[in-house]
Amino acid sequence: MLNSLFLRAAVAILMAGAAASCDSIQTRSDFASGTDFASYRTFTWISDNPMIGSSPMTNPLTEGRVQLAILNEMKAKGITFVTQQKEADFVVAFMVGTRQQVRVDTTNYPVGFRGPYAWGVGYVQDVDVREFTQGQLTIDIFDTKSRQPVWHGYGSKSVTASDQKNAAEIIQKAVTAILKDFPPPAKS
Repeated sequence: MLNSLFLRAAVAILMAGAAASCDSIQTRSDFASGTDFASYRTFTWISDNPMIGSSPMTNPLTEGRVQLAILNEMKAKGITFVTQQKEADFVVAFMVGTRQQVRVDTTNYPVGFRGPYAWGVGYVQDVDVREFTQGQLTIDIFDTKSRQPVWHGYGSKSVTASDQKNAAEIIQKAVTAILKDFPPPAKS
């Protein structure tokens, strides 16, 4: 009985750790090989409204928050914002969206039992079904001379009630995580 309780507690701790890790921002990026990112010193937005896509439920304040976060990150990287596309080395566009997800986790717990003829071990299965909102942010960078995409970054995170209350902070963290690999290192 004591072993069964210990095992259940250990499994519960592991499950809680796994659930907590799901709340981190998952990012990926890709870029066009052969692009001279070292020459990129200035940028601007792709248009007056650089949020080129969003889900119907996107907060209208999100566009300005993402713009400010991108401005902060580019400034930290030594890249200057300019107002005219003809003065920019590259332009930035982004998309924001959410979608409902369902996660199903099953756990089997061993349970000892004693029957009229034998001792044995059986299993009890716990099924946990959780619905959550998955937030997504995509940042795309286009070269102004070639007018071609040269870098794509993507981030996703399970959105919590706390995230919704602290949207500007979470957006800044997401943009920082996505742009951590921009510009990509030069190949020697």
